[in-house]
Amino acid sequence: MRQLALLGTIALAFGLGAYYATGRLGAFGGINLVLGVVALGVSVALALRGARRLSTPDARRVLAPPVLALLASVGGAVILERAVDALDLQLDWTFEGRYELADATRALLTDMEEQADAPGPDASPRATLFCDEFDPRCRSTWLLLRTMSTAGSLEIVRLDLDQAVEEADRFGISSSNTVVLELDGRFQTVERPSEGSLFEALQVLLVEPDRVIYVARGEGEGDFQRTDEIGYSGLAAQLEAEGFRVRDLILAHVSEIPADAAALLIVSPERGIREPAQEALNRYLEGGGRLVALLDPGRPSGLDEILEAWGFDLPDRLVVDPASGPVEGDPPGVNPIVHVYEQHPVVHRLGPTRMIFLLRARPVLPGRKPAENDRIRTLAYTSPRAWLADPEGSLDGSGAPARPADAREGYLPVVAAGEYPRGEREARIVVIGDSDFASNRYARALYNLDLALNAVHWATQQDARIVLRPKGFPPDQFPLTPQDTLRMFYGVGLLLPELLLAGAGLAWLRRRTG
Repeated sequence: MRQLALLGTIALAFGLGAYYATGRLGAFGGINLVLGVVALGVSVALALRGARRLSTPDARRVLAPPVLALLASVGGAVILERAVDALDLQLDWTFEGRYELADATRALLTDMEEQADAPGPDASPRATLFCDEFDPRCRSTWLLLRTMSTAGSLEIVRLDLDQAVEEADRFGISSSNTVVLELDGRFQTVERPSEGSLFEALQVLLVEPDRVIYVARGEGEGDFQRTDEIGYSGLAAQLEAEGFRVRDLILAHVSEIPADAAALLIVSPERGIREPAQEALNRYLEGGGRLVALLDPGRPSGLDEILEAWGFDLPDRLVVDPASGPVEGDPPGVNPIVHVYEQHPVVHRLGPTRMIFLLRARPVLPGRKPAENDRIRTLAYTSPRAWLADPEGSLDGSGAPARPADAREGYLPVVAAGEYPRGEREARIVVIGDSDFASNRYARALYNLDLALNAVHWATQQDARIVLRPKGFPPDQFPLTPQDTLRMFYGVGLLLPELLLAGAGLAWLRRRTG
């Protein structure tokens, strides 16, 4: 009986712990809850069968101390919980620090509070959480909103979805656990609230676009208006949320890059950029312009010679990193997961636990500097097992690239940046050896979006806006998001401690009864 009660308590504790840690009831938590309830139920039934023997004076004398201790523990826990609630204290013991706000969120909330204190129209946003009465997700969302409200002037309200019919109709709310953010008559609806999704919605409401990013078009570049998986509409929307106006620029039709360009973004042209456009781009950079180029192997972009003149060596080779293994059904190594970085704003706080994911990338090597005071740095690298393959015949998915006998292994850079003082201005260039990482399908995989946005912010000399953004953890994402990885940890990594604790508890009971 005691063994069953112990095992049931342990299973119940681990099941509830996994549920509150991950925010949903997975297989690990569900199995533990079922086993815990069954084991405790059986142990209670067995205890009731022998209840008559507990009515003797000797039994009461033996049982009284542990029963009183149990009641005192429960009463103390209730008093402690009420005191913590009254003092509005909050402890975040979740593995990923779910209620510890990211620096980007805190900075946005601080700016929001300063705007609210400034004279003029009311700039205090309001967050309304619509919930069904028995929706368990609302508890986590409300705790997150409370944490955000303490870091800035965010008014928070909770409404019953069944009672607040008029408000739900006004905002088009159709499901529980939905947050509506309002500011100056405008609103954003967040149906899957997390710190990341709330952060992005607040950005849309608070940040006014004040700089222009021109996106090159006309030679088969990435399409920033296309909304399917291979388009870049997601990156365009996030750039606008970060304070940029995104405009198309047909390079074949211009003789000069527009004077109001904060930067020019070129995403993997399928055809070579024509000579007049190359000359205009060179003049733009010589005048202190800014360029962010995402280039794939096997595509004649027409930028290689220009970038070589600015200190980048871009061999048309395919990076193969066996340490990454097979991803997306492709051969091992052709889609590297990058986790080695230098210290630089473009790769701000990226590292072994904050990686980026590239698809069939090319190397970006440092070349010869155009001038003595110019600075060119490589920023992100493959593992030391990587080598280079010929892209011809390796990009059609037919199989793993054949490794040449003379292939040399080593850390291969896939991201580089250059600074070029030119009179009173400074030109800046960022080159990334892949474009698919920023597409709609992959921009939110791992920390890809951070890399793309940081590159634009650094190129436009807005280093203060470079932050590590909170993750939105959207569903059905590949490769695994950090949240999915944590859920796997809870489902598998907690099994061993649970078994060890159960074994230790059973051994302790045997020693006591032996």
